[in-house]
Amino acid sequence: MAQRALVYAVLFLLAFDLCDADCKFVMKTDSDCIDNGMSYVIGLMWKSEDCYTCYCGKVTAICCTEYVTPPDVPYDCEAVFDKKLCRYKIYNKDNPDILCD
Repeated sequence: MAQRALVYAVLFLLAFDLCDADCKFVMKTDSDCIDNGMSYVIGLMWKSEDCYTCYCGKVTAICCTEYVTPPDVPYDCEAVFDKKLCRYKIYNKDNPDILCD
């Protein structure tokens, strides 16, 4: 069981590395991990309020983003991060009611 959890954790971290995700470490104690005042037990994964997916491991605790910053935004559009959906939406600069392609 512990080996399976370790394999999933490694695959989880590699997947984020491939998509150029932003990662951060969170506070780790002997028995749990602390993120934004909340305590999580070893082996648990959770989604933080700032759109990070986190994993509490035996040695360390890490949180990585699941979203990708849009690389090519047209000059007449702008990327706006939607914190509720944890993703970017691209809007027309002149009319923010219109989504760009």
